[in-house]
Amino acid sequence: MPQDRSVGLKKGREPDGLQIRRIAFDVLLCFEKSGATRLKADAGLEARVAGLALSAQERGFVHALVMGCLRHWCRLDDWILQLSQRKLKSLQPAVRVLLRMGLFQLYGLRQVPPYAALDTTVSLARLLKLPPKVVGFLNALLREAQRRLEGEGFTVPNFETEPVRHLLLVYGWPEALSEMLLKAYASSEVLNMAEAAQHPAPLALRVNTLKCSLEAFRQAVEQQGLRLEVVQPDLAEALLVPDWSGPVQALPGYDEGWFYVQDPASIQVARDIGPNPGERVLDLCAAPGSKTTHLAALMENTGTITAIEPKLQRLGLLSENLQRLGVTNVQAVQADALQWTTDDLYDRVLVDAPCSGSGTLRRHPEILLQFRKPASLEEATALQLALLEKGFYCLKPGGVLVYSTCSILPAENRELIQRFLAQHTDASLEMERQSLITPVSDGFYVARIQKHL
Repeated sequence: MPQDRSVGLKKGREPDGLQIRRIAFDVLLCFEKSGATRLKADAGLEARVAGLALSAQERGFVHALVMGCLRHWCRLDDWILQLSQRKLKSLQPAVRVLLRMGLFQLYGLRQVPPYAALDTTVSLARLLKLPPKVVGFLNALLREAQRRLEGEGFTVPNFETEPVRHLLLVYGWPEALSEMLLKAYASSEVLNMAEAAQHPAPLALRVNTLKCSLEAFRQAVEQQGLRLEVVQPDLAEALLVPDWSGPVQALPGYDEGWFYVQDPASIQVARDIGPNPGERVLDLCAAPGSKTTHLAALMENTGTITAIEPKLQRLGLLSENLQRLGVTNVQAVQADALQWTTDDLYDRVLVDAPCSGSGTLRRHPEILLQFRKPASLEEATALQLALLEKGFYCLKPGGVLVYSTCSILPAENRELIQRFLAQHTDASLEMERQSLITPVSDGFYVARIQKHL
């Protein structure tokens, strides 16, 4: 079975002691006990390590362990079932987490010797004061896993005959997600997305042309010995920094507002809207401001962008980004988009709707946990359709609305747009694009709709 290439550590000392694993355990236990699939793993990790004197390598180890366990959660659970013949619900939450951590270190972290994966997991169980019988069970199961992985391995069904089981046992994709995607896409497309989602996303960013030219930014970054890669020729402001693994704040020009961290598929959205300088634009779901600030750059800080955000904390993040990037033509409004009222009509409207986030699995493997059971998207699609209706209501005749999601699920995208168009004879679909997960970009959906004169 292939190893998880997304979690390799730089050569050097192996982090010793239990503190590092305990940090990962605490973050993973939060997901296990609360079922809080809307938690962000990156945010949880950052909160947990804040103030701790960890080296860059130790931080990398914790990040690799947490993200690896989340990425392969469902596969690891299947292994536990095969090894123990016990229902997962019969095990304590702490035991389930420890087993996943131990199994993933045996399988996916090449720099962790098998004896270290076993010993640290058992020692952590003792530190957590688990009963000796439970510690013995952990030790026995992990030793059996080691023998299995070093021998015949775990049986992997053929993709052609059992695609759902194959996607679970090779890529850790929950059966419910795979079933939905195999109905929507060619099997080869689903397999390619599953493979792409195994790899951590490279740092992608958008050069902020309000503050810095593309050439000046390129020179500043390359002077530090870093490579830049253009994602696609017609999207010149979208760049990858494939060799960067440190904090983005350390890149040249962060404080000066020269760039914004943003996936290439997301960067394309503002260009699809095509705003002109001087126009009136409405962004119904604005924070944290990736597309809002790009719109401002395309409009050369002229005209007006009304940016709606209901949550005060996220509105503060939007305001920080506006200030850092030098955006001056945005009016930020704290309001629920569906309750917000206005007498104005807008030339262009963006509805970047909240969604499952299924297109961002490279960056957010915790989203996989949403699909451990068959997913109901009725609540999400009801909100998305309501936001689309609100945006269209605020659009002037002849104007353009763009609906976008970071989802690869047709129910949130193509099917929803067809429902909307069936109810609106005064709307025409000008363009529709569903991009899939690739090694360099997220899965994204965009529909451009024009309102008849």
